[in-house]
This record gives sequence, C-alpha cells and structure tokens, in this order.
Amino acid sequence: MAEYLEGNRHELVADKNILELGAGAGLPSLVCTLKGASTVVVTDYPDPDLVENLEHNINQCKELGGKSPIFAEVLQRL
Repeated sequence: MAEYLEGNRHELVADKNILELGAGAGLPSLVCTLKGASTVVVTDYPDPDLVENLEHNINQCKELGGKSPIFAEVLQRL
C-alpha cells in the first residue's frame, strides 16, 4: 500500500486529507506525510503500546522531513 501511494502520490496524496483506519505501524500514513498530504490522521485500537509506537513513528517521520500535520488517534467503539 505504501509503495502504491508513493507511486501515485500526485493523484492520491498531494493536498488531500488522509485517514488511515487500523494503521498498525502507520507506514502508509507516514508516506502520505512525506509526499505532500494536506493533513493525516492515523488510527488504531486503544492499546497504549500501539499508540506509543505510532507516536514514535510520527516523530521519526517529522525528523525525516515530513511537513504535513499528522496525528495519532484511538478508534472508539460506538
């Protein structure tokens, strides 16, 4: 998925608002951040270790030059 998004970034990512559901490590969202998305929200279920890992990956992405606003959020059951 990450490779597909990167290869089609002009049509699918650039200047778009991105929401990734059930992200795991969030690699597709991180690619979107690096490739010019307008805003990125990366989500997964409420596990403290998982959310901490997502936030770590986001911080690493920012250090690599990710300029898009990116946020980690917890999915809530209705």
